[in-house]
Amino acid sequence: MSSTFVSEEFKAILSWKGDQEEVEILANTLKVDDPESFILESIILDDEIAELKVTVISKSPSSLRSTVDDILTCLMAANSTLSTIEFDDQE
Repeated sequence: MSSTFVSEEFKAILSWKGDQEEVEILANTLKVDDPESFILESIILDDEIAELKVTVISKSPSSLRSTVDDILTCLMAANSTLSTIEFDDQE
């Protein structure tokens, strides 16, 4: 009787482009979340624009979805705060 063990990994890549300062703030926001559950890259594209790339790898689809949901919630909250700060600075 032979048994085959298949180790599957499930992966999602989230990418966001914007102002370098915003990308840095969003990256720092995620660093405090659960850094063992994803790989975080901040890539400078040119003098003004940068890209935040988050790679999530999980052993199950449900775990992957949960981690991605947490990251998106965190990014939405941080982006909302950034938008509020930018709006206040313009007044």
